[in-house]
Amino acid sequence: MRTSVPCPNCQEAITLDDFEDFSSPFTMKCPYCDAKLKETKVTPFLLIGLIAIIPLLIFITKTLVPILSSIIPVIEKIAPPIVYTAVLYPFYALYERFNGLIMFNKGNIQLKKRQ
Repeated sequence: MRTSVPCPNCQEAITLDDFEDFSSPFTMKCPYCDAKLKETKVTPFLLIGLIAIIPLLIFITKTLVPILSSIIPVIEKIAPPIVYTAVLYPFYALYERFNGLIMFNKGNIQLKKRQ
């Protein structure tokens, strides 16, 4: 397991803590030289996983609403996206952390081409 990866531009070590501070894998910047970075090795597979996990989370939300409404009746009147955010967002956050760890340990960090 890696503890850091070198920035392709300035060769400074980008640690896992720096990597966790990125808001998404599409907006990565080196914390030292502000070079825009991209990951090319595992991102396509992680996007396919995301396409699979979102419908699963929506299905779980639709299944949980009737169950939770028998315990807390007001949930039936709340919009499903709000229920999803309140109940299932922690699972999505864990999924995103798992993606970040995979990208950090198995990924190939490169400079984005200037446009």
